[in-house]
Amino acid sequence: MSRLVAGDRVAPDLVGIPRDKVLNSLERVLASTQFHSSRKCTRFLRHVVECTLDQQLDRLKERAIGVDVFERDALYDTNQDPVVRGTAGEVRKRLAQYYLASNQEDEVRFSLSAGSYVPDIQLAPQPSTAVPALAARPVFSTVPAEMPAIRRRAGWRSFWPVAAALAIAAALVIYLIHRPVSPLAQFWDPILTGKRPVLICMGQPKEYTFRPEIANALNAWFSRQINDSPADPPLASVPISQILPLWQNSVSLADAQSFVRMYSLFARRGVQADLRGDHSVSLSDLRERPTVLIGAFNNEWTLSLQGDLRFYFENDSHHHSQVIRDRFHRIQPLGLVEPWPPSNSIKTDYALVSRYRSHTTEQMILTVAGIAQYGTEAAAEFVTTPSYFSEALKDAPADWRNKNMQILISTRVLSQTGGPPQVVATYFW
Repeated sequence: MSRLVAGDRVAPDLVGIPRDKVLNSLERVLASTQFHSSRKCTRFLRHVVECTLDQQLDRLKERAIGVDVFERDALYDTNQDPVVRGTAGEVRKRLAQYYLASNQEDEVRFSLSAGSYVPDIQLAPQPSTAVPALAARPVFSTVPAEMPAIRRRAGWRSFWPVAAALAIAAALVIYLIHRPVSPLAQFWDPILTGKRPVLICMGQPKEYTFRPEIANALNAWFSRQINDSPADPPLASVPISQILPLWQNSVSLADAQSFVRMYSLFARRGVQADLRGDHSVSLSDLRERPTVLIGAFNNEWTLSLQGDLRFYFENDSHHHSQVIRDRFHRIQPLGLVEPWPPSNSIKTDYALVSRYRSHTTEQMILTVAGIAQYGTEAAAEFVTTPSYFSEALKDAPADWRNKNMQILISTRVLSQTGGPPQVVATYFW
């Protein structure tokens, strides 16, 4: 029989899995809480499974999936629009969550290997139902001489289950001691292994408000403008005495969401976090313990501590923009976002993940920051998702765990939503 192969995978109907079993298991997966809330993931998984069943593996390439599932143009740029790659990563995560939480024994299980859109479709391992054969045993009634032998045999039979349980427990302990630690966990170790809660310093933008009488007049005027009822402005200028700073009271939504993503990782490791705004953090605080800095241009400590790092944030006053520069190549700035402040015209945002021992604080610093909000969110996703982080280690030195590092990230922005993080450059020292 011929075999239809894509990479090292074979269409499941050619390896003896009935089609109806595959489809029944697929419907259970798609009806689960992990999938029914995501139309993109549902359409993606159904498409790749059905194409595999129909032996249409040529339709399981990135561009073909973008056209068939996400209705993209046949000539669309897959680098500029990574919708297929992003959805595949989300499907992998949701499948793992489904099988972790599911209490039912599915006959067929699905998985999606990294770098492939051809699903692995396999029969789930079935628990053994074999009943061990019982050896024939003589029946003794009144033979006192045989009774000691019977007691000895019963003693050995009761010992073996205990010995087996002890052996399994010992093997489990050895595995837990020697099991490999994920690269992402090793990345976080210098930040999270201290005895005190890790300090999280979140940027606080310098925002302002007005005293009530001015604020009410401006609110009413802007409301009329929004509702297409233009009117003359209530005042030509606002006295400086009517303006009030809110430096201590606000944080950006993107920074807050980035903190929530990282805090979930802290909670899984049993690590507490001490969250503060950058205006309430002093240098003495930073010298006491490792710190995570969230945000760039709204976080004074991110800009102050970047010192002589290779990649660094800078205000480009000449172009009225904010950029990431490379000290090794100063001619062309990286990640120019224009105009500033960010608007709907942003197509690509950039971010830095910097983990280094600061000469100023003599403590480990982790910076998770973008030029705009999309970059910060992508950086937070990068440092909390093992598959994304592994991309930064392709050219890493063998002892990267003990080195300082910077990772330059880009994210494609579509409809004011950032896409998955993409590694642009790495630097270890």
